[in-house]
Amino acid sequence: MRKPQIVVFRLLALFSLAAAAGCSSDQRAPSAGVQSHDTARIGLSSHISYRRVVEADHPIAYWRLDEQQGRIAHDSSKNHVSGRIGAHVRIAQPPLIKDAARSMAFLGADKTRAPEDVRVPKNPLFERTTGISYETWVQPYTVNIHGHNTGDITLLSYGDDLNPDNQHCRWEVGLDAHSHVFNMQMVIYGRPTDSVGPHPRALALRLWDRLTGRKRLAREFYASPGSAGNPPQPNHVYQLVGTYDGKTITMYINGVYNNSLAVEGKIDGYSARDGLSIGGEYADVNPVFFGRISEVSVYDYTLSPQRVLAHYCAAQPAASVCGNRTGTVTPRHRTAFSAALR
Repeated sequence: MRKPQIVVFRLLALFSLAAAAGCSSDQRAPSAGVQSHDTARIGLSSHISYRRVVEADHPIAYWRLDEQQGRIAHDSSKNHVSGRIGAHVRIAQPPLIKDAARSMAFLGADKTRAPEDVRVPKNPLFERTTGISYETWVQPYTVNIHGHNTGDITLLSYGDDLNPDNQHCRWEVGLDAHSHVFNMQMVIYGRPTDSVGPHPRALALRLWDRLTGRKRLAREFYASPGSAGNPPQPNHVYQLVGTYDGKTITMYINGVYNNSLAVEGKIDGYSARDGLSIGGEYADVNPVFFGRISEVSVYDYTLSPQRVLAHYCAAQPAASVCGNRTGTVTPRHRTAFSAALR
């Protein structure tokens, strides 16, 4: 018969090993702005499902894009804001992440139309002015300069592109037309606070900005050169997250900070024409994405770097993929352009 103290010791040892498993623990206290979202925080352990980690952060919308039949994209959040799956979108495709059942494939049509993408009608839930995060998982089939995925490709966006320049949605993550890199864009009423390079046109634009004060600005920037998103690789899966807190637009790729752009103000210019689109642009302008998308979520606050990393780790097949990553990297050179330069 084993001695009781030995059994207790072994049980404690097993408990310690179990607690140490996974990517790493998320022990940091949440920021003051998201205290109400913290009652069921789940850390970076890879044995917890991605869905549970996302739902613990209380998205205002969450489309898994895992439908097996029908043409309704069901919202798994408490708001149940369902969307319409276009007739040409292929449902029930292989999953992109560990615990997702399926994904959807978009076929790269030359121009966006309702049959080519997933659309959610205009909804005030998505018309955030500050405090917003949005996330999606994508797999581009190709990133060649010619062929599919040429032109400005919308992956996830909300709003039309009429004001101020007929080019930029209210908020968006996509693939840039010229450089074939992941990019973020927003239309903000405010003033730029980002640094400006030595190019004469950039300096002239900054002078104009200062002279004219606060106004509606279309701002766009790209993934850092040499990073996972610049350039992206064909048939690779990417987690893309964008946030805005009223001062900085931030891009995360595969769980870590990638790039950011400082612009102080509020997202502006929402109109009756607005709607949310996945895989194509709601305004029926740009080409359709050629690849697969799944697990799209939107939040009414700014996700912390730790939560972005927690989402990424929960989607991985093994804890070793995440290792001891902290959710941040050293800021790289910022590559940003104003709509006035395009």
